[in-house]
Amino acid sequence: MSLSDFVQVLITGIAMGGIYTLMGKGLFITFLTTRALNFGQGDFLMIASFMAMAMMLSGVPVIVTVAVTLLVMIVLGLVLERVAIRPLSVHLEGSGASLAWILTTLGFGMLLQNVVTLVWGKSRYYSPPLFSSGESQVVTIFGAGVYLEELVVAGLALLAVAALYWLLFRHRWGKEISAVAFDKDTAALLGINVRRVVMLSYAIMGVLTAVAGILVGPITTVQSHMGLLFIVKGFAAVCIGGFVNPVGILIAGIGFGVVEAFSNYFDSAFGDLYPFVLFLLFIVVRPAGIFAEHRADVR
Repeated sequence: MSLSDFVQVLITGIAMGGIYTLMGKGLFITFLTTRALNFGQGDFLMIASFMAMAMMLSGVPVIVTVAVTLLVMIVLGLVLERVAIRPLSVHLEGSGASLAWILTTLGFGMLLQNVVTLVWGKSRYYSPPLFSSGESQVVTIFGAGVYLEELVVAGLALLAVAALYWLLFRHRWGKEISAVAFDKDTAALLGINVRRVVMLSYAIMGVLTAVAGILVGPITTVQSHMGLLFIVKGFAAVCIGGFVNPVGILIAGIGFGVVEAFSNYFDSAFGDLYPFVLFLLFIVVRPAGIFAEHRADVR
């Protein structure tokens, strides 16, 4: 492998790892407040990708495209919380609710998937670049031709992760989310509106997934069944990084993307298999994740 190939594969892996990290962060933020695993989140990414692609192909400015997609995904996140999460939280508790939430979120995602399939079919589509055109699509780094979109995706994904970290550990909302994650009853006694905090977490999930969907479109193909693979990889990032540590999820997401990129470089036939094999081995050795001992600060 030459230096140029190494750089090219590495940047591709970091870019895709950024997407997996955003998906993992979405799972993380909603799990904090409800202990629910939102497996419909992958189809949220799919919806965001199709929306962004359709608007850009129609000539809508990028800023408007991003704003509209973010708004729609926030609304979808709130709708998901209202119809698939909240009703079960009233009638079920503990593991029963957790298992039921997996089914309800999957069902919600399948509904979105089938709506898109009816409109767009099952074909693969190519989204136009967000920030480049013509000759500016490729830049040279250490002799490697790298798509500008991949650099932008990696940078913006890391920026979104940094913004979430600031929100969780530096902003009042983050303290409220941590308090609800620790104990909902105690948080309510302290005057925190638990329902509002839960809704906020699903709105944040919508934003993170919208960013992931917008960014992933130009660097891969867009199709109605794309969501499942992304949510599985995001879930792997959460399991490896630990469900209670956002830094661990970042490290795991980027690592998963880089391993996947190099695996596909050396073995295009079975390249997608190796990261999952390593994931399973890691879970056997350290089932609680990299930073399992870290807990949310509720002070």
